[in-house]
Amino acid sequence: MQKAMLLAAAFVLSPSAALADAPADARLGGWTRAEIGKEASIPFIRDQRLYGFESDGDRGVWLQDQRRRWYYAKPLGRCAGLGLATMIGVDTRFSGDSLDRTGTLLVDGQRCPLSSLTASEGPPPKPGKLKPGLNRIKRG
Repeated sequence: MQKAMLLAAAFVLSPSAALADAPADARLGGWTRAEIGKEASIPFIRDQRLYGFESDGDRGVWLQDQRRRWYYAKPLGRCAGLGLATMIGVDTRFSGDSLDRTGTLLVDGQRCPLSSLTASEGPPPKPGKLKPGLNRIKRG
């Protein structure tokens, strides 16, 4: 019972403690410059779930955790249906409650094993999408 309480307290405190460590550049998706492109894992994926995702066609997918950090998950091969998916699941059978490169994406009943999961700056901006504050029309 006490052990469960300690684990719950550590889970609640960990996001705020991590945010206080070092200010991350917002353009880097919540990561420091040195972490971008390196293998990573999404901890507590069973409890926290993903905040969002954006596919890169059938080549890969950007995943965003609850702390708003981005990851790029690349399947071993082509993952048909990933580009059109509105929902994806993850299988963390071999890594406990963390998603890493040993995990699997579940897309429309298809299993897509991962070859890598790296820290990312996030998906590139969409063409034609203006930055906040720039979409105002100036009237003379």
